Amino acid sequence: MITKLLFTFAVIAGVILLVKFRRRVPQQAQAPVPDETAQGFRWLALAAVGLMIIGSAFFIWQTWRDASEVLVLNVVDTRSGKITEYQAYRSDLDGRSFRTLDGRRITLAETERLEVRD
Repeated sequence: MITKLLFTFAVIAGVILLVKFRRRVPQQAQAPVPDETAQGFRWLALAAVGLMIIGSAFFIWQTWRDASEVLVLNVVDTRSGKITEYQAYRSDLDGRSFRTLDGRRITLAETERLEVRD
């Protein structure tokens, strides 16, 4: 997730640097561009940057929403059939262990099975 954020910020920084570099080039070196065309490209660039920012914000929000979902976890001991119920965030599930909402770290034994309910 961090790499996606960094990539988005790098693209935004690249566009900003490109615009600043273009302004530093003397006007005689550039080909004459009609004002309407230049204005259209400017709006197109702003729309692209705005779309990238909105898309990144939506992706971050969606990832946060999914990670902060509370799940009900049933740990079933296959030998005795005893079921113990816990609650944990989806982001706190890690293979055969998880961290509960009250901060306890639970690691499953080889004879235990984990059932996940939304």
